[in-house]
Amino acid sequence: MSEHSNARLFVWFRILFNCRFYYPVFTVLFLDLGLSIGEFAALNVVWALTSVVLEVPSGALADRFGRRPLVVAAGVLMVLEMAVLCVMPPGRHDIVLWLFVLNRILSGAAEACASGADEALAYDSLPTAERSILWPRVMAKLSRGMALGFVVSSIIGSVLYDANSVTGALHFLGLEMIVTKSLTMKLPLILCLGTALVCLVVTLRMTEARSPAPAVSMLQSIRDTWVSILKTGGWMWRTKAAFALILFGLVFDSVIRLFLTVASNFYRLVGIEEGWYGVIGTGVSLLGLVTASLMEKSAKVMSARQNFAWLALVVFGGLMAAAHPQQGWTGILLVVPLFMSMRFLQFFLSHYLNEIVDSEQRATALSFRGLTINLAYGTLTLLFGWQTNWLGGHLGLGTDDPQVFAKALTYWPWWFAGTLAVVGAWLVGRGFCTLKDERIADGTRH
Repeated sequence: MSEHSNARLFVWFRILFNCRFYYPVFTVLFLDLGLSIGEFAALNVVWALTSVVLEVPSGALADRFGRRPLVVAAGVLMVLEMAVLCVMPPGRHDIVLWLFVLNRILSGAAEACASGADEALAYDSLPTAERSILWPRVMAKLSRGMALGFVVSSIIGSVLYDANSVTGALHFLGLEMIVTKSLTMKLPLILCLGTALVCLVVTLRMTEARSPAPAVSMLQSIRDTWVSILKTGGWMWRTKAAFALILFGLVFDSVIRLFLTVASNFYRLVGIEEGWYGVIGTGVSLLGLVTASLMEKSAKVMSARQNFAWLALVVFGGLMAAAHPQQGWTGILLVVPLFMSMRFLQFFLSHYLNEIVDSEQRATALSFRGLTINLAYGTLTLLFGWQTNWLGGHLGLGTDDPQVFAKALTYWPWWFAGTLAVVGAWLVGRGFCTLKDERIADGTRH
C-alpha cells in the first residue's frame, strides 16, 4: 500500500463514522421514542462524560502502542452502538432510556478511540516535507466527501423516517401498504448499522505509520502512558499557540454543536415538516462542496487570528438569527452560516494544531483537543437541560413546549459573546495574544 493509503482511508472512515442517517431527525428521534428534552440533555451529558474520561488515555495509548488499534476499536464500538439503537422498543420508556444510556456510553467510547488516533495516523503517513501542503488538501477532500455523505444520509434518513413519505413511495410503486411510524423510525438506524460495518472494514485496511513501542511490563506501560499524558498536557499549557487554539475551540464548538444537536427541534419551531429535514441537510452539504476550497484559501492568505475573528462574527450572527426565528424557509436560510461555521472551525483547529505538534505526541495532543471540546459540550448541554427546566417553570409550561425552546435560544448569542470575551481577555492578560509556530521538543517549547 502507498504512503497515502491511510490518508484516503482516513477520509472514508470519517465519512462513514460521521454521516449518519438518523442525524436529520436526531432530537426528534429521542422525543418520538418517549423521552423528554431533559432526558435528551442528560443522555448527551453521559456521552460527553464517557468521551472525556477515555479521550486522553486513548490518545496516549495510540501514541505509544499504535494508532491503528484505537481506530479499529472505534469501528467495533460504532457497530455495537448502532446495534443497540436498532433494538429500541418504541413506547417502553424505561427500557428505551437504559438502552440509550448504553448507546451513549458506546458512542462516547467510540468517539474517544477515534479522536486523535485517526487524524494522527493519516497525518504521519504523509511525507514529512510535504505535510504542510498535503494536509490542507486532505482536509478539503474530507470536507467535500462529508458534504456528499451528508447529502445522501440527510435525504434518505429524513424520507425514511417519515411514515407518510414511505407509504407514498410504496403506493407509487404499486404496493398498497401502509407503513407505521414505529417501523419507519427504525429504518435510518438499520442503514447506520450497515455503514458501521463498512466503517469497520475500512479501519481494518489501515496500516500503522510508526514502529510500535518496545514490549514492557503492564505496570511500566501504564506509567509510561501517564508520563506521556502529563508531558503533553504540560506542553499545551505552556505553549501559547496550542493553549489558545484549545480555548477558542471549546468556546466555538460547544455552542455550535449544541445548536446542530437540537436543529430538528428548531425546524419544528419554524414550521418545517419532517419530510423536508433531508432537503435542508442536502442544501447545507452542497454548500460544503463550495466552501472546501475557501477553507484552503483562508488558511493560506489570512492569519489564525483573522480567521477566528471573522468566524466569531459568523457564529454570533447565526445565533442571533436562531434567537429571533423567522417562520418557514426564511428562518432556515438565516441560520445556514451557523451550520457552515462548524466545517471551518474543524478545518482551522486541525490545520493549526497539527502544524505545531510533534509526531511522537500528536494523538495525545489531538485527544486533549477532543477532551476539552467534549467537556465543554457536555457542560453546555447540561446547562441547556437546566435552562429549559427553569424556563418551563418560570413560564408555567412543560419543558417540551416550543415556547420554552424558543425562549432558551434567546440566551445563546450572549452566552457565546460573553465566554469568548472572557477567554480573549484572559489570553491577552497572560500574554497569549499571538498564534506562533511552537513545537514539542523533548517536553519543552522553542
